[in-house]
Amino acid sequence: MSKEPNKNQSLKYLTDLVSAGLLGDVRKVEAVALSLARSIKQTDPEISKEIQAIISTRSTGGLNAIRSSGAGLTPIPTDTETHLEMAQVKSPTLIEGDVPVFNLVLRNQIEDILEERNNLKVLLEEGIKPSSSLLLIGQPGTGKTMLAHFIAKRLDKNLVIMDLSASISNLMGKTGTNIKKVLNFAKSTGSVLLLDEFDAIAKKRDDNSDLGEIKRVVNVLLMELEDWPISSMVIATSNHPELLDRAIWRRFDHIIEIPIPDLEERNELLKQNLDKYFSQDLQIMPIPLISEMLAEKSAADICKFSNNVKKRVVIKNEAFATATLNELENFCSDKKIRGKFCVLAKKMLGKDMTVRKLADITGLSPAGVQHHLAKSKSHE
Repeated sequence: MSKEPNKNQSLKYLTDLVSAGLLGDVRKVEAVALSLARSIKQTDPEISKEIQAIISTRSTGGLNAIRSSGAGLTPIPTDTETHLEMAQVKSPTLIEGDVPVFNLVLRNQIEDILEERNNLKVLLEEGIKPSSSLLLIGQPGTGKTMLAHFIAKRLDKNLVIMDLSASISNLMGKTGTNIKKVLNFAKSTGSVLLLDEFDAIAKKRDDNSDLGEIKRVVNVLLMELEDWPISSMVIATSNHPELLDRAIWRRFDHIIEIPIPDLEERNELLKQNLDKYFSQDLQIMPIPLISEMLAEKSAADICKFSNNVKKRVVIKNEAFATATLNELENFCSDKKIRGKFCVLAKKMLGKDMTVRKLADITGLSPAGVQHHLAKSKSHE
């Protein structure tokens, strides 16, 4: 007697599944399929496992073919007025960049999310929904966009990057429609969707000057981000989280704040960029010393600084220490950078860094070096 209601419910799931499939609603297809698998788990365990395996396989691989204007399976959505493609698509093999340098806590958070995605089958068998949405917040240059690329590569999924310039329209209501197209495209192709500069489209709905357009866009986002399908993943980034509508925050499984790199992270970034090129010169201009001079700088700033130093050495034939000091003067707002260097170098290297050596490195006179050192001691 108890099996009949289960059978009727399973048949209802089948009709819902057909309906969702014909409508192309990936999220609903997943949800109904999982409900069907759970409903037949006792009576048809093998079929139940097979359904879960299909969903799991599609979510961990099985990259869908995506085309750009030519023949193919899934066309990139375009704006109907401008005919511009509203998204860029990168395959995992074409995603470049080093592994992001983050602190241990942040690395563990990221690895936990990746571990979930790599254990979808286990989670689905237990009826547990894995994470499928991530909001990254932090100052510009801290590595939010790089992290999104890294996650897509680790998940072996295409990265779909929404092009805001092509998606935002002057026509009333058109922006919301365009954004919905891109979101549905990412869902249907099982990709990782990157919504960079998310605060540009997910602003608080209390601006009376937008004639309701922002409200319409945010309402579209709220509806589309609800229960994002597990076959895909959405990652949004924001430099100004205070501008985001509060209802948007609840749509993300994880919110991760990426800070300005601390001393240890700055050391690692500099090692990645400079160590293998100037290992001998680093004895008189060690990484920790350079790192101290770059306090409060973003990861992007440190990488740019390192690249500029290398160009000075290669093109201008400057010694590494000279190139570093010259670039620090260009890079830092503090114009007394050579005096600061003398104080830090003496403090870190002690007797190994004589006044004469400091004068040779910085180009200051020995008396000038002595002046900076004495002035520093008077402030201690």
